[in-house]
Amino acid sequence: MLLCLLPLPVAAQVMLLIPGHEGQQFQAFREAGAPIPLTSSGWVDGGQMLPSLRGVEFDRSPEASSRVFYTLLMPTERPVSMQAEWLNLYLDAATRRHPGEPVILVAHSIAGVVARYALVTRKRPEVESLITIASPHVDGSMIQFGDFFWQSPLGTYTPLLGSGGLQRLLELYAGISVNQPGNILRWLAHQSHPDIRYVSIIRLLDTVVDPMLQDMNRVANLRGRSEVLWSPAGHALEAGDGTLLAALFLESVRRD
Repeated sequence: MLLCLLPLPVAAQVMLLIPGHEGQQFQAFREAGAPIPLTSSGWVDGGQMLPSLRGVEFDRSPEASSRVFYTLLMPTERPVSMQAEWLNLYLDAATRRHPGEPVILVAHSIAGVVARYALVTRKRPEVESLITIASPHVDGSMIQFGDFFWQSPLGTYTPLLGSGGLQRLLELYAGISVNQPGNILRWLAHQSHPDIRYVSIIRLLDTVVDPMLQDMNRVANLRGRSEVLWSPAGHALEAGDGTLLAALFLESVRRD
């Protein structure tokens, strides 16, 4: 009977927090305060993963724990394929440091597309979950119109609207300035995605990425496979995202 009263061991997990377009540095999640609820719920802050001439480095040695999260430095102005290569390097380093432990990818904004690209172009058996926050997973007619507008004579007048901001917005929706502009989302939609847990955190007040485009269930090969969480927030990361993540994986442990 006494054994029944003992707490169940917490499953080992490694969480990688991947910044999006607005968070070039690993500080994006940290500045938002997202790690605070995670550490409060038992996760250990493993620090930052950084590229170096010797490969990936860690800025600290984490305390002994079954559940560790890391923040990553990503080249967010680079093509999706290049960012995916960086993510693969980080995944390799994480699995070397935590052999046999499942990995959770948490990706904000464009990083959700980067994570999916990495998962469909290389087998990553260590990845058990992908959680995306405010990520543009599908194309939209608005963007097709926007591309036409930008390339048309009407584009001459875009300085009145702030051409830099408009161009960045169009690039964001169209595929993030990749080698195949405007096509990468459609290409990804028809690729085989791994059989893992998918969660779409959709921002109801997002003015950067239309909330309707943030649901992974709208991706042809992911229909019916993604859980959906509605968040009454804008595009930027918030401390509440850490609370959401902690709750998601607390439920995961309880189910297990």
